[in-house]
Amino acid sequence: MLLLLALALAEETPVDDDVDEVMIIYDREVGRARDALKLKLREEGYVRSERRGDYTVFKNNTPWHPQVWVHDDGWVSLRRQPPRIHSPGHSFADQGSPLNYLWCIPTLMTACVSVGGWAIGERKYSAIKSDVLEGTRGEVRALNDAVVREHLGQRVYKDIPADLDTIWRDTTQPAEVRRRVIFLYWDSRLENEAGFAAKAAIRSYVLGVVQSGAEPFPAEELKSLNDGRQSLDPLVLEAQTVQP
Repeated sequence: MLLLLALALAEETPVDDDVDEVMIIYDREVGRARDALKLKLREEGYVRSERRGDYTVFKNNTPWHPQVWVHDDGWVSLRRQPPRIHSPGHSFADQGSPLNYLWCIPTLMTACVSVGGWAIGERKYSAIKSDVLEGTRGEVRALNDAVVREHLGQRVYKDIPADLDTIWRDTTQPAEVRRRVIFLYWDSRLENEAGFAAKAAIRSYVLGVVQSGAEPFPAEELKSLNDGRQSLDPLVLEAQTVQP
């Protein structure tokens, strides 16, 4: 739904306030998707978490269950839990009295160590991983999609206009050269969902900035560029904005 909104809004050149508002919408969507994944992991027994750099590690109290690493870019990976130190007779989650650690002397060290996921075979561990992945599949996909839309919004509403401004405002180059560079920028976008959104944003910039200025695309120049294009469809500008 938000991607359709991005495509629709790309038909108009947004002002800075609109850009910030759209990016806030994307950021909130990522936050909701991340919260939904955290809730699902909690339901799966992942009641502890630890922030490390640009990712969060979710830990299960069952020692042979894998850790779940959720990265800020939406990537999710599973890793075996490392050995853990705990007081004798208690689980890692229930540490018991600190005095119990007096038993953790070198000769009795095995009484204080849980080897966790390292103690089970690869077949059993793979089955547990599959269960975790299957149980969180919907939430992980929703997070991936939200992050992709966030990055697409950043690209469409901020990066592309900034790139085009750098090209078009460089008056050390003739207008014909700058127009050709912008056309090639449009023509080189991949023809997939993200690429079409980028093409729409570039066309919006051309209509709002280039064609409304003193050096718009002449009709014959645009026709010549379109004739040599690699895109399936030509760059079409409204007739009243193309100067002969």
